[in-house]
Amino acid sequence: MFEKWEELEESISDCKKCKLCKTRQNIVFGVGNKEAKIMFIGEGPGADEDRLR
Repeated sequence: MFEKWEELEESISDCKKCKLCKTRQNIVFGVGNKEAKIMFIGEGPGADEDRLR
């Protein structure tokens, strides 16, 4: 799908596929090793993460 993480980040920067787009202030993309072979996906970011990112 995407060759680089930056391409993925850019593609979701103005996403409007769910109701979160109406209230979010920021896209909270996440942190960690972008070269990892395994990724664990947790719950979505909360209001504090949205406000601080």
